[in-house]
Amino acid sequence: MTPPACPPAPAPVRFPARAAWGPSALGRPPALPSLRFLVLALSLLVCACAKSGGDYTGPACLDVITLPQDLSVYAGAASARPLVAHEAQTAAAARQKEIFYGPWRRTRPTPGLRAQLRGDFNMRPEPGYIDGHSRFPAELWRELKENGNEPAFGQNAGPGITLRDTDMRAMPSARPYYLRPDLPGEGYPFDYFQLTSLPPGTPIYISNVSRDGAWMLAECPAASGWLPTKDVARVDEPFMREWQSLPLAAVLRDKTRIGESEVGIGALLPIAGEREAGISLYYPVTSGEGKAEKVRRALPAGAAAPVPLRLDAANVARIGNGMTGQAYTWGGLDGGRDCSALTRDLFAPFGIWLPRNSASQAGAGNSIAGLSAGQKKEAIRSAPPFRTLLWLRGHIALYLGEYRGRGLIFHNIWGLRTKDASGGCEGRAVIGRAVVTSLEPGLERPDLCPPGTILERMEKILILPAPGQD
Repeated sequence: MTPPACPPAPAPVRFPARAAWGPSALGRPPALPSLRFLVLALSLLVCACAKSGGDYTGPACLDVITLPQDLSVYAGAASARPLVAHEAQTAAAARQKEIFYGPWRRTRPTPGLRAQLRGDFNMRPEPGYIDGHSRFPAELWRELKENGNEPAFGQNAGPGITLRDTDMRAMPSARPYYLRPDLPGEGYPFDYFQLTSLPPGTPIYISNVSRDGAWMLAECPAASGWLPTKDVARVDEPFMREWQSLPLAAVLRDKTRIGESEVGIGALLPIAGEREAGISLYYPVTSGEGKAEKVRRALPAGAAAPVPLRLDAANVARIGNGMTGQAYTWGGLDGGRDCSALTRDLFAPFGIWLPRNSASQAGAGNSIAGLSAGQKKEAIRSAPPFRTLLWLRGHIALYLGEYRGRGLIFHNIWGLRTKDASGGCEGRAVIGRAVVTSLEPGLERPDLCPPGTILERMEKILILPAPGQD
């Protein structure tokens, strides 16, 4: 198949200067999300074909052109039987629910969280950038630290719940923080203040309130960080008792409208009722006093299902197809996903709990590690498709099985490390979306940095569900 012609490179895009972002040091810059998406779109368009320091001018990865991007193609070759026994799924779903509601069992902040707050969650102003070219101002950093209100830590602690899709941040600010925006592997969408995104209905434990009252320091199994106060409500004992007593359903489609939010795949909410035309879920809203109340919301058929959904290849493919082609964004920034968010959200409807980042997910399944280069292909070939994760440092992917003699994976990948003009490995061939590739994406590139392929760098095979539940 002939690769598409490469478009001409546009002029560099610059972020607006800090002064153009308005008077508030803590608020969100006006119109920045649209500019962010412009930068991301341009990077995907140009980097997919542009040189990375060598002479190669083809697409970032031939796999995304030559391989079917419909997961159902690969599910058709897999068994139609359940991938795990019903008892194993039931046990996994019980564990998922226990972890999910864990924050509501807390009676005080996690030991050590105050030290993390004092240490700015391992962040510092140097060598950060506030946009594509400007250093993070020291005075703004001091404002953020003071607004963190560390002396009041724990004074207003208690359980809460998220009211809508929201971003959890390392500092009480919606401002971005970039490390090396001059490098092709950095800048947007790698805002390192972004820890994760949380859907509505996520149980949290509130450990602190910012000095200006606009942010709450919250804990949940995914991460600990700052949430906008407007996106959070406090919960009392009767609310928690009733909310937890109900069975959970998982959202199966992105951009599912529930209440005032568009909710994504993997969100978990209590079931209010089921009928042939669809399912009704409880959704949290806030009273005039800032406490949570529940309202009933009806969803169309197929938009959500009780947990656990039967774990088979066809169902995994159906849900995964709702993510295929989505743009890569760090920590769920601007409603997107990174590699670990894809696997986490994909398996949530099946009652399988996965931690937030790929490093933590490396311990989430029955693990096979310590394989030599010669053993890897055979070990992967023997692993069950559609329930096996492949882990390498900084990345994780779902194994789909073999197709025309090649092992394939589904993953949300930013790009491939390529040689730069100096012969180093700072170049990036940007893919920037959720795709199906082989285990060796980019192998055709003469500028791929060794060890360059996922197969070469893979360290663990993880078979789900978690240990003790299979």
